[in-house]
Order: sequence, then structure tokens, then C-alpha cells
Amino acid sequence: MSPDIEFEVGFLLHCFLMGITIAFLYDILRILRRVVPHNVLAVSLEDIAYWIVCSLLIFSMLIRENNGVLRWFAVAGASVGMLLYKKTLGALFVKYFSALLRRFLHLVGKTLNLLFRPLQLVERRVENAGKSAGKRLKIRLRRIKKKLTERRKLLRIILHKR
Repeated sequence: MSPDIEFEVGFLLHCFLMGITIAFLYDILRILRRVVPHNVLAVSLEDIAYWIVCSLLIFSMLIRENNGVLRWFAVAGASVGMLLYKKTLGALFVKYFSALLRRFLHLVGKTLNLLFRPLQLVERRVENAGKSAGKRLKIRLRRIKKKLTERRKLLRIILHKR
């Protein structure tokens, strides 16, 4: 085979692998969105960042491999790579890896909950102690206010008599 044809086949293979890479990166975003709920703004910003990264990857590959010349078979190779990945591994990868990641995060949450449970108990006791101390303080303040009111009334009576 001639060196030119070998180069073109190698370039087509790199485009095919770039298509798989692009689809894989988007699947990572899909997994992240399944595990952590996103609002419309966050999804839009992630998509913009994704397309910027993809365009830089493709541009650098085209510059490195083909002197920046875009050929239709390169687009076709990348499209076939993305489609093949999506139809074979992509759906399974997203489904099972997001389920695995959810389960892992659930276990981490339960573990942290168990670790912090003693602190929660201490916090409740301190809170309850603070509430009971606050109630006792309110009762004392009411008594003091009542005594001061009684003495003020008594003082007024005494001053009025004179």
C-alpha cells in the first residue's frame, strides 16, 4: 500500500476514535446530569463548555494530522465513531455507570450520616438544654418584672400620699 493511502487510513481511524471520544465525553455529562439534578442554565453552560472542548480537540487533531484541512471522510469517520459508540456501549455505559455512581453516593451518604449521628445527638441535647435554660430564664424574668411592677405601684402610692 502506498504511504499516502496509509496516511489517509490512519487519519480516518483517528477521526473514528475522535468520534468515540466525543460521544464518551457527552456520556459523562449525561451521567452527571442523571446523578445530580441540573437546572436549564447549568445544562446550557455544560453544553457550551462541552462543545468548546470538542471543537478544540477536533481542531487540534486536524491541525496535527491534516494541516487543518477538513475532509468529508473525516467528518464521516467521526460520525460513524459516535454512532457506533452510542449504539453499542454508550447506552449501557450511561445506564449502569449512573446507577453504580448513585449507589456509591447513597452509601457515602449513609456512612457520613452514621459518622455524624453522635454529633447530631450532642447537638440535640445542647439545643434542649438551651431551650430549658431559656424557659427558666423567661420565668425568672417574669417574676422579676412582676416584683418591679409591684414595687413601682407601691412607690407611686407612697409618693401620692405625701
